[in-house]
Amino acid sequence: MLKYRMSVVPMDEKELNAWIQGCRRGDSVAQYEMYRKLYGYAHHICSRYTGNSFETEEAIQDGFLKVFTKIEKYSGELSFLAWFKVIFIHTCIDRYRSKLTDAPELGLEEAEGLSCPPEYLVNAEAEHLLALVQLLPPAYRLCFNMFAIEGYGYQEIADMIGISIGTVKSNISKARAQLKNMISQDQKAYHHGK
Repeated sequence: MLKYRMSVVPMDEKELNAWIQGCRRGDSVAQYEMYRKLYGYAHHICSRYTGNSFETEEAIQDGFLKVFTKIEKYSGELSFLAWFKVIFIHTCIDRYRSKLTDAPELGLEEAEGLSCPPEYLVNAEAEHLLALVQLLPPAYRLCFNMFAIEGYGYQEIADMIGISIGTVKSNISKARAQLKNMISQDQKAYHHGK
């Protein structure tokens, strides 16, 4: 799994709890402060799953709307930021799912033959790799992010998106293959330019 974490602006626990309580009361000042403080974190999450800045902004708005309308359900079992992150990941998945058309699904047997060793990805720098991930087709990007960055398993991804496990494996494999190709092209261009 690719370990890449964005640091979140340190938050005072007392201040965070005041915002949570304010949001539960529908206090627009608390909502604005939470939005202002966590916008960058939400942008970081959503930009990994969306194809362009417009889609990212729409996902952020949808995600904050969900946070504010579902904040009553926040139990404190998870840290608030973990709960927040899950809301935004699920928002991006829901947006993707709503755009699905009749994409062909591969069976598990077909996906098994589409392996691409992940060692091709090891040498790429995290920032550059994340930029390349943004260039992947939406289905590949979604599955790859959930698997390689968020750490979900094949079955979890299949269940969350509503596709077969074979399609998940195929999408991840194809994403790896495309990333390998992009990295290879980058390396050739780099060495050719020397």
